[in-house]
Amino acid sequence: MDAREFKQRFMPFHRRLYRVGYHLTGNAQDAEDLLQDTYLRLWQKRDDLKEEAVTEAYLITLMRNLYRDQRRLKRVDTSEDIDDHAEPPDERSLAETIEATDEAQQMGTLMDGLSERDRHILQMHLVEDKSYEEMEQDTGLSQGNLRIIMMRTKQKLKEQYIKLTKTWTN
Repeated sequence: MDAREFKQRFMPFHRRLYRVGYHLTGNAQDAEDLLQDTYLRLWQKRDDLKEEAVTEAYLITLMRNLYRDQRRLKRVDTSEDIDDHAEPPDERSLAETIEATDEAQQMGTLMDGLSERDRHILQMHLVEDKSYEEMEQDTGLSQGNLRIIMMRTKQKLKEQYIKLTKTWTN
């Protein structure tokens, strides 16, 4: 098997294997190292692998076995539970991160332009996660009024944000 064929067969599993590696290690750098070790082991065995043996399950099992071997070598306690809910870090690019930060700052500026009452109601509902009943007790406004204020405030922010983004692109 040459390098081109190797890439065609195994690279489609890259994301899935990275996620499995991250779940095993709990660390992005260690997950990348484990993934690299897995691909190295596959490359070394590439001519001995049976066609039907190379599936996603096979690759994950190979990665898990490598992980266990590495832990055994480091003499780490293998009885430790692995966190099944851990997620890999955000995979956004720097440009996407900067854009999201700019958008959040612009939304903050738009919210500063709201009346004190509307900003307070929006904060209670979206940030503090208060129910309309709790907001009714805090503000003295009826739940119906609060819902209307929330709807109008969200609509106002949306319209202002759309205007703002149109000026960015023009």
